[in-house]
Amino acid sequence: MKVEIVSAPSLHKYLRKPAILFFIFFAFLVLFLFVRMFLSGYIIGSDALGYYAHLRSILIDGDLQYANEFLDYNPFGHAVPNPYRLTVTDHTPNPYYIGPASLWAPFFLVAHAFASASDLFGLDLTPDGYSALYQILIGLGSVVYGMAGLALIYKILMLFFQRNEALLATGLIALGTNVFYYLTIEPTMSHAMSMFAVTLFAFVWVKSIDQRNKNTVILLGFTAGLMILIRPQNVLFLSILGLEWVGLFKTESGFFAHWRKKIVEAGFFGLVLLTTLLPQLIVWKILYGQFLIQAYEGASFEFTDPYLWKSLFSARHGLISWTPIILLALAGALLFLRKYPRLGIALLIAFMLQWYINASWTDYWWFGESFGSRTYINCSFIFAIGLATLLSSTKRITVIMYPLLAALIIWNLLFIAQYSMGMLSRSEAVDFRQVLSNQFAIPEIIYRSIEERL
Repeated sequence: MKVEIVSAPSLHKYLRKPAILFFIFFAFLVLFLFVRMFLSGYIIGSDALGYYAHLRSILIDGDLQYANEFLDYNPFGHAVPNPYRLTVTDHTPNPYYIGPASLWAPFFLVAHAFASASDLFGLDLTPDGYSALYQILIGLGSVVYGMAGLALIYKILMLFFQRNEALLATGLIALGTNVFYYLTIEPTMSHAMSMFAVTLFAFVWVKSIDQRNKNTVILLGFTAGLMILIRPQNVLFLSILGLEWVGLFKTESGFFAHWRKKIVEAGFFGLVLLTTLLPQLIVWKILYGQFLIQAYEGASFEFTDPYLWKSLFSARHGLISWTPIILLALAGALLFLRKYPRLGIALLIAFMLQWYINASWTDYWWFGESFGSRTYINCSFIFAIGLATLLSSTKRITVIMYPLLAALIIWNLLFIAQYSMGMLSRSEAVDFRQVLSNQFAIPEIIYRSIEERL
C-alpha cells in the first residue's frame, strides 16, 4: 500500500478546506465529551435534566410524571423543579420547553435500542434512560446540532464574503465566544441547539428572500416553530420576517402592490408555525390544565427600566465584558449595515430586541450560573456577520488584526478554563484583576493536573 507523505505546503492546503477543519473540531468535541463523562460522571445535568425529562418520561415511562426523573435519577442533586409539588392536574411542574427533547429523540432511540438489546451482545446495559450510553448519545446529539449551527453560520457568511473570511469568522465564534463553553463543558444546556435552530431559520430566510414560494414558507414556519420550542425568546427573530412582509426588502414596489400574496404567505406561515408549536401546547394542557401558560413561575420583567448597560458590560456575566470579541463583532455589524442597509437594519433590530428582552428580566438579567451571557448565543450568526465584515474591511491591517483576534481566543479559552475549575464565582460578579492573574496561572495548573493523573 502506498503511503502519501504530506508536505508542509500540502498540509496547509488541506487545512484550508472547511470540511477538514469542521471534522477536526467535531472530533475534538466528541473526544472532550468522553473526557467530561469520565471526569464528572454525567453529561445530562443542570437545566438539561428538565429538558430531558420530557423525552425520558414519555418514551420509557409512557407518561408526563417527572417525580422519578427529578428524584431517582438526580444523584448529583442538581437544581430541578420541586418534585413534591403538584399542579392542578396532579403532575410535577416542568417549565422547560420540549424543543431540546425533540432534537435529542433520534439519539435517545439509538441509545435505548442498543441498551435494550445489549444482552444479545453479552453486555449488561440498563435501559433506564440515564446510564452512560444515554448520557454520551444525548451529549453527542447536542454536539452534532452545535456543529450544524456553526456550519450554517459558515453557509450564511459564504453568501456575502470570501471563503477565508467566512471560515475565520466562524472559527472566531466557535473559539472566541462562550459557544465553546456550551459545546464542551455544558453541551446539554439548550444554547447550542438554540444557536442551531435560529441560524437554520436565518439561513432559510436569507437564502430564499428573493424566491419565496410555498415550500420555503413551509420551511420558514417549521424552523421558526423549532427555534421557539427550544427557547421562547427566539420568537423575536420573527421580526426580520415581519420587516420583509411590510416591504423593507422590496426595491421596485412596496407592500401594497403585493398585499394579497403577503397575506396568504403570512397565513400559511402562521398555520405551519402553530402546527409545529402544537406539541408544546398539548404538554402544557396535560401538565397545567391550560394550553397557554407562563411556566416559569416568579419570572418578572421590567420593560420600562431594563438593565441595558449591565447586560453588556457588567462584571456579572456581561456580554462584552466576559466576551470582548463581541465588541468587534458589533462594530463590524455597523459596517455591514452600511454595505447592506436593509439586511443590516433587520439584523440590528433582531439583536436589539434580544438585548432588550435579556436586560428586562428583573431578577435574573445575569442568567444565573453561566459562562458569560449565555442567552445571546442565539445571536451568533449576527456576530459572525459582523466579524466577517470587519475582516473583509481590514485586509491592509492584518498585522494588527490577526494577533488581536488570536489574543482574544486565548483569553476566552483560559477564562473558560478558570471558570470551569471553580476559580471564580459561578453566579456573582467577578473581579477582573483576579481573572487576569488567574489567566497566567491556568497553563501551569492544567499541566500539573494532567501530570498528577498520569
